Amino acid sequence: MATVLVINDDNDILDTYESMLLSMGYEPVAKKIVTSGPETVRDVGADALLVDLQRPDDDEYGIRLIEELRADEEMRAFPIILCSGAAEAIQSLRPRLDALGVPVVIKPFTMDELEQTLASALRDPGGGSSASGSDTAV
Repeated sequence: MATVLVINDDNDILDTYESMLLSMGYEPVAKKIVTSGPETVRDVGADALLVDLQRPDDDEYGIRLIEELRADEEMRAFPIILCSGAAEAIQSLRPRLDALGVPVVIKPFTMDELEQTLASALRDPGGGSSASGSDTAV
């Protein structure tokens, strides 16, 4: 069972991710904030990361965390998925995300979309970006 680290500043969203990931057969570990991405991933023993783009005080929290992970030699190919409801912000960040090889799941999304994106990221870490969206809220 793969361990998925989820970073989001909203407790309700964390609870929803935990529920979804458990039903998909993953072991979720929820965190509201981390000070060191690589250190946290190693401490948790995570196999993948789901991270939100924005926090109330920081519009690019998630992408900076991703860049920190990609700068760490051991984490360059670590499976990361950016989950965000900020579709416009994602569009402006698309070149950076593509360069980082991070798939994007746009909220609201279905459980199937998340499951497919996560399975793909675990099979092919750092494999590329793909934005999606649907009518099921997370």
